[in-house]
Amino acid sequence: MKKIEVYKELSKLDNTNRSITKLEQYSIDIDLAYDLISFIDSEISIKDKKIADIGCGNGILGITASIFGAGLVDMYDIDKNSIATAKSNILKIGIVNVNAIELDLFDIDTRYDIVISNPPFGFQSNFNIEAFIKKLKGIADNIFFIYKDNSNIAKIAEKNNLNLRYLGNMKLGKTMNFHKKNNYILPIVVIYSIKQI
Repeated sequence: MKKIEVYKELSKLDNTNRSITKLEQYSIDIDLAYDLISFIDSEISIKDKKIADIGCGNGILGITASIFGAGLVDMYDIDKNSIATAKSNILKIGIVNVNAIELDLFDIDTRYDIVISNPPFGFQSNFNIEAFIKKLKGIADNIFFIYKDNSNIAKIAEKNNLNLRYLGNMKLGKTMNFHKKNNYILPIVVIYSIKQI
């Protein structure tokens, strides 16, 4: 599918109507979603793969993976509102190979070909990135997640034998009560590990 067609489909998606500070629910825009899934597809074909989207929010990453030809996409989130929005977006796009499941990452016991995620960045939570990485490695050999670009994440990636590549900028609006500015721009990297399938 051409980029303009993917963008047309993704522009139909609704965002969740609220953000929970402790979950650090930051929405990914269409550009970043397309760039991440396109990068994954260029590194290891997404076509017909079984994919998990962890912390799916409104479902933009999992739905984009489906548009790119994934065989099955299970999207997980612990927030009921996010799952409701993701389910609505699945229906809106009209795809049948995507599921939205309310479940904590650490309760997932299914194996996947590829796992993708937009996890909390640790601004307002005690997000344990080491435990997160260990769990991702436990459910898939091929893992890809985005994170704020800084020297700490580079050290964590190296320590865990993960690759790191600059992906672009995440554009954030004033979505949390502690935000002082209307707009924020965060440089984003993709952290990943690939084993051929």
